[in-house]
Amino acid sequence: MFLAFLMRERKPVSYRIDSAILEVLGKLAKEQNTSVNRYIETHFLKVAIERGFLPEDTELLGETRGGKRKSNTVSD
Repeated sequence: MFLAFLMRERKPVSYRIDSAILEVLGKLAKEQNTSVNRYIETHFLKVAIERGFLPEDTELLGETRGGKRKSNTVSD
């Protein structure tokens, strides 16, 4: 189970959400100065930890825009 947490990645998904709820999510995210996606991810991570589905030390994934990164070594 521990190994599964080391190999986490974001996956694109699609859900149908009531437009009124989506509007509220936009406002809540704006209050937190974050994107709706990040707001949802943060909220559900908190719920999953509180309910015991994830270990308490689980953290959100960092920035992943730009895809997988290669080594920072410079070759001549």
